Amino acid sequence: MKIIEPDYQLERMGDADWRFLQSSELEAATQKFDAILESGGGKRGLTVALRAFLNDCPNHIDALHHYAMCKMDDGKPLDAFAFAHTAVAVGRAVFPPGFRLEKDCLPGGWIENRPFLRALHGLMIAQRATYQTAAAIETARELIGCESGDRMGARFVLPLYLLEQNRDREALEVFSFPGFEDTFGPTEYLHALALIRLERLSEVAKVLQPCFRYLPKVAHHLLDPQLPKPRNESPFGVAMGSDYEAWNAAIDQRWVWERTKGALPILASEWEVYSKSRPKEAGHG
Repeated sequence: MKIIEPDYQLERMGDADWRFLQSSELEAATQKFDAILESGGGKRGLTVALRAFLNDCPNHIDALHHYAMCKMDDGKPLDAFAFAHTAVAVGRAVFPPGFRLEKDCLPGGWIENRPFLRALHGLMIAQRATYQTAAAIETARELIGCESGDRMGARFVLPLYLLEQNRDREALEVFSFPGFEDTFGPTEYLHALALIRLERLSEVAKVLQPCFRYLPKVAHHLLDPQLPKPRNESPFGVAMGSDYEAWNAAIDQRWVWERTKGALPILASEWEVYSKSRPKEAGHG
């Protein structure tokens, strides 16, 4: 008699850590999926190949996620949301009874967990793209709860989503998450914005000084939207510390800065003070 294995299971790897396991049948399918990703063929070819793969293997979390992101790239966020939601639902369905994000984790150090973590990140993006920002916030929190190291970078967008929802105190709290100190990059500018919104103006300069020192071009693009768009020199997304990263961060943040009365003038004033006190560093980067 043939033993039917579930597509996925969770294996306990310690007191609080778990790892996804695939069935032997799904393992074989994953080899075909990996070959699809490696074969090239352009975005259109990838989309068609993934759709055909999902016809044969509809519960493959990583294939569902990648297909959802193809739909996002095609400007079809509702389709992206549907497939991203399905990918996450498949993973959540195997959580054991009593699994709680406050105490149970899916560390990204186990590569078997990364498809589900990617799927959560993709769902978060699709939710915001379909004007479900409150749901995207909860998904971001779930992602951080699943993996305290936050390899997927939910902390980089969570403050923005919270500020868009006028949840200023919650946004400020994100910058105090244990272990995340000094890891926010351009998002640290939103730390200053949260303080401005909460009228804690005496604390703003201290937050902005390292931003100006290490990421000055974010301020440049926030204060001058007419600056030209830099070229993205990286073929693998956005390179950390690049001019394109600074421009991209300013584009993402500008709406919440502009709709906060007096925020951009405060940023400009602090930049002027910093420039006068540290002229060489202010012109760097």
